[in-house]
Parts: sequence; structure tokens; C-alpha cells
Amino acid sequence: MLCCRPPRLQPVLAGLALAGAVAAEQAGFSLPITRVLAQKPPGLLRLGQTVNTIPLTSSHDYGECFSFCFDTGSADLWVVSDCHDEDCINVPQYVPSDSPTLTQTETPFKLDYLSGDVDGVLAFDTVKMGEYQVLNQIFGMVYQTSQLGLTSTATSGILGFCFPATAAIPGNAGATLLENVLSPFDPPNRFFAFSLSRDPDANASFSIGTLIPECDPALLVRSLVVRTGADYDYWKLPFWGMTVNGQPFQISSSRVPGAHTPIAVCDSGTTLLLGPTADVDAIYALFGSAARNDPTNGYQLRCTFGPLISVVLGDDPTEYPLHPLDIAWGEGADDGWCTGGIQANDNVNSGDWLFGDVFLRNVCIVHYTDPPAIALCNRTDPDAALAEFRAERGPDILPRTLNFLKS
Repeated sequence: MLCCRPPRLQPVLAGLALAGAVAAEQAGFSLPITRVLAQKPPGLLRLGQTVNTIPLTSSHDYGECFSFCFDTGSADLWVVSDCHDEDCINVPQYVPSDSPTLTQTETPFKLDYLSGDVDGVLAFDTVKMGEYQVLNQIFGMVYQTSQLGLTSTATSGILGFCFPATAAIPGNAGATLLENVLSPFDPPNRFFAFSLSRDPDANASFSIGTLIPECDPALLVRSLVVRTGADYDYWKLPFWGMTVNGQPFQISSSRVPGAHTPIAVCDSGTTLLLGPTADVDAIYALFGSAARNDPTNGYQLRCTFGPLISVVLGDDPTEYPLHPLDIAWGEGADDGWCTGGIQANDNVNSGDWLFGDVFLRNVCIVHYTDPPAIALCNRTDPDAALAEFRAERGPDILPRTLNFLKS
């Protein structure tokens, strides 16, 4: 059995089997998410990388504790087991003999990410989230990983909360954990919500079937998830453009067939904000000598330079400011240069842009599945954010003039 422990001080709820039985009245629940900073990030995409983890334990009350990366950009649940690769060595691993409820198969499990991949076999076991249980949940028992940096973040696997169309595990083999967890709720309550922390020492919030305190219902702006194919695949929103220090910045047209606007994919498994090279080049060109493109470390900003950048998203285009601490990362700073929170990647095939933690830390986000929709609530005040940036980084010694090449 894999268990997700309830947060401290949360009332203990009666056990509820989600497979084969549906409760007459379903109560929502909350769990903590912890920001973990990579100790030795492998490669540019993971330079200064953080992951947002949910704690899990083995089947018995005093079993070994696991941390699972919470990922809204994939749909599968998997855990390392008997993995000896450099990528996964010395992380807590799932031991099959410790679980009396495990059913192991010989069916291969393989999953490729934008950066990295895993190999293993399919298995079934009871999964617990707090005191809520899913019986015979299918998952990947992984014995080989590559370029995922599990060792650097001490994470034992990934908990995917995306649409089933993105799952590597075929639907006829078993439903995703998200499908099973939400199945007992009435349609209006089939949602999960979270907010992420900027501080590695602080816990963030995650909930299913109930809103977390950071999500003010009066301030949530809901948009339907963009569907460009036969099925819903990723958590996609219309992306209308940006503002940079109050000036509009026009982004390139969408490359996604059937899309009427550029598409942003909200993905908690991605650290940075990734977009087309042409657009990202143009953004950093605005900053003159305060920016550079390093062959090894990608786009960088002077650590004292904090541009105010906002993104405009949704069916009712709404502006969401990004904290300058997310735009110029302090982690990985070298000789006064900080990693840019916006980086180029032309290999994104789920949409035009990937919106990772750089965006998600600035909002409270609610994901609805019936019908598929996303609601956002802004959490960043630009003036307060700039004051926090100055308090941490000191005065800006560079000129504030921007060279607008696109408008």
C-alpha cells in the first residue's frame, strides 16, 4: 500500500474505498505540498530546479517515507523500485515485499518526458491519500530512470494529475489516480486546487473537492480548458500576450493545429516558463546589458535587475503579474548573474508555452474536470513584489530603459 499522510492538525476522516464503492456524501480534503530545491541540478532545464512534493509512506504505520513530485503535466503514477541508476540512487524506494496488497504484472511501463524518461512494469496496489483509499490502483513500478534528477531532489516518483488522454498507461488497463479520486464527488465538486510556495521551508496547499484558503471564490476567474483534438489532453489556457514594465509585448501565433490563440499549458512538473525561441529572444533583447544568453546556462539577468512582467490569460483576458524573484532566480547565481525564469524551448508539443512554477507560484489555481476548466486567482501585488525584490537584492544599478523591439 502507498499512503499519503494527512497534514498535522487536520481532522482524521473515516476510511473511504474509492474503487467499487461510492460514498453518499463525499467530503473534500487537503494535503501539504513542500517545495524542494535540487541539490545538484542536472542540466539547463533543471538549473535551480524545484519540485513540489506530496509525502507518502509505505504500507505500515512506521514505514519509510516517500516524496512524490506533484505533476499536472502528466497523468501517470509511478514509484522507483529496485532502481540503481545514478539518477535514482540513494532515494527511498518502494519494496514490493513490504506490501501484502500488491499485484505485480509483466506488462512494460515506459514514459518519456520533455527532459528524461523512465522504464519499469505495471502493478496494482491500494493507494491512500490521507484516509481516502483507492483499491487496486494501477501504477508504474520503475526500475530505470534517466535525466529526472530524482537523487538531487530526493523524490521517489511522480504523481500525475493530468487528463487520462496523456497517460502512458492505457485506459483499458486501469483508470488514473485522478479519475478514481474524483469519482465519488458530485460533478461541481470534481476539482483539485493548489497554491505553491516560494520559500523552500514553507508548506503550500493542495486540496481535492474543497477550496484552499488561498483561493478566494470571489476572485477566481474561470476559463474552459482549450481542446484542440478529439480528447482533452493538457491543462491549456488561451495566452493573449505579456506586459513588460507596463508595455504590451505581442507573442507569436500558435503552432498548434486548430488553436485560435497561442496556448499556455499549466504544468506543476515544470520549473520555468518555457516558450518559443523567437519570443524569448525578443523578451531578453528588451533588457539590453541587464540580460545575456549564456551558452551553458541559458538566458540570464543581472541579479539586481527585476523587470515587472505579467501574462494575459483566459477566456476573459486577465493579467497576472509575475514576481521579479521568479523572473531572476537567485539559485544558481554566478558573478552577479541570475538564471532567467523564462527560457526558450522549441520542443514543447503540448502547446506553445509551458507555464511552470515561475507562473504557478503567483496564483491560486483550481482544476475542474466536469466540465474541464481552470480558475485562477492572482496572489502577486506588483508594487509589494518589487519592494520584496529590492529588500532581498538591493538597489538596481542598471538603467531601467527598455528597448522595445516588439509591440
